[in-house]
Amino acid sequence: MTRSADVSIPECFSYFHAVDSSPGRSVKRQLERVAKGHLDVPEELATAFGRAMNTGDRLGDAYIDAAFASPKGKGRARKDVEQALRDGIESVNDPSPELVALFAQIDTDPEWVDWAKVEHGAEVFRRYKELYPYFGMVTFNGYTLETITKPLAMTGAYTGGSAFGRFLETCRLWTDTTEPGAMRPGGVGRRSAVLVRTLHSMIRHTLLPHPEWDRAKLGVPISQFGMFGTLLLSSFAPGQQLKLIGYRPTDDDVAAMMHHWRYVGYLMGAEAPWYPETVTDGFLAQLLLALSEAPKPGKDSDELCRSFMDTFRPAADARGPRRVYGTLRFNAQLGHARFYLGKEGFRRSGLPDPGLWRFAPLARVIPNFTRETLRRHVPGMAGWIDRANRRARQEFLSKNLEGGEAKFTPVDKLTR
Repeated sequence: MTRSADVSIPECFSYFHAVDSSPGRSVKRQLERVAKGHLDVPEELATAFGRAMNTGDRLGDAYIDAAFASPKGKGRARKDVEQALRDGIESVNDPSPELVALFAQIDTDPEWVDWAKVEHGAEVFRRYKELYPYFGMVTFNGYTLETITKPLAMTGAYTGGSAFGRFLETCRLWTDTTEPGAMRPGGVGRRSAVLVRTLHSMIRHTLLPHPEWDRAKLGVPISQFGMFGTLLLSSFAPGQQLKLIGYRPTDDDVAAMMHHWRYVGYLMGAEAPWYPETVTDGFLAQLLLALSEAPKPGKDSDELCRSFMDTFRPAADARGPRRVYGTLRFNAQLGHARFYLGKEGFRRSGLPDPGLWRFAPLARVIPNFTRETLRRHVPGMAGWIDRANRRARQEFLSKNLEGGEAKFTPVDKLTR
């Protein structure tokens, strides 16, 4: 699909220019230093990923396009997906050929899946206590990319008062898909992954014909390339970067986490032309992602970053200790963003300088390193830590997400 010459490469795909530029060579050298080896993306592979930026979910999009072609089909679209997830495709009354094809793919395991690695990767993911705030911060880099900013700004999904709610729904997806056994038929993670897949197809169906969406320039909203980047951001990125604050994953742990998210992506319609299987491959993928689109910070990206960070500010009516606590929490979160994004990445976010708060994450090094050491060497400790982390995730969502559950539904009206 992404190797066909019939699929054009969007204008914003900048890899071939960036890889030979001075900044591009600098990024390559830095990654090679950490990877301890040469990183060279074959031209054919880079071209395929350029086309992936202009490719959506072939089966999910075909189903939604067919369903939305008639008023009755539009009303049934999500209900039929939920019915098929709950009781099987055969339980759906007169399913469309597109829905049958979609569930034929969902219900067929890919030949590469290793279920032991899927479960191992989910367990590794659950070890990271700081993971959800970390994801919220590192996403700021994506907010400077027009292919990501434009859909979010047009749907209003992460701006104003909706920002934290949408983030919590994403936390629900991360939690559901990484529970033990959650990706098996009937599992909560399988359901959430497929419902988000349906949501993404609805968004593409809405945005592609919109006059403000320039496909020649930006490709397809929530493209195969974008999905690939999200899978790596959910696995390889934290597997490497959170070592800075005391976590001790092995290369096998990180590879298992990538494998787990590859299967989640499979259920969500991701069909990348290539997927990394080792840590070295992960660095190669990171190079490709880093150079494939030039950052363009602006009004929309500033609004997205600010809307997320404002959720940590004290309430307008907070007084006394509540206001002091809220201010400290906001400064600490600003410090986390600066720590993970680095000087240049944080500058592009448009957020205020946190000063010495940028060192706040280092306070977690000793507790995390101690817990990781106990997990490795004390019998029964790994299981106790896992149960405690799972319980904490569920309590966080029950407290902050209405009803503790995510709706995974598109916005009723575009912002413009």
